[in-house]
Amino acid sequence: MDNVSPAGMPMAGQDAVLLKVQHLLQKILQLESTAALLPGARLQEDLNIDSLGMVDVVLGVEEEFGVKIGSDIDLFDRIVTVGDAVNLILEKSATRPG
Repeated sequence: MDNVSPAGMPMAGQDAVLLKVQHLLQKILQLESTAALLPGARLQEDLNIDSLGMVDVVLGVEEEFGVKIGSDIDLFDRIVTVGDAVNLILEKSATRPG
């Protein structure tokens, strides 16, 4: 089981989610490439995403992945980096019914 992430998802699945998140952020932030969107990139500090931008990210993620992020969590506390967003999507996808 070397090919499994800490979230219990196959690494290929994690890589696919990362790629989709990078392209979503590229579109929202109107970037020319995804080069700055590494898993360790911080949403607020490195990518300058404010609370309104986070709403766009959440809506995009919910639409793209069919998961409900919800507004009951403080997103800036839970999702600090691009990698945190990927992990949250994987977590929500794993608990999604059928």
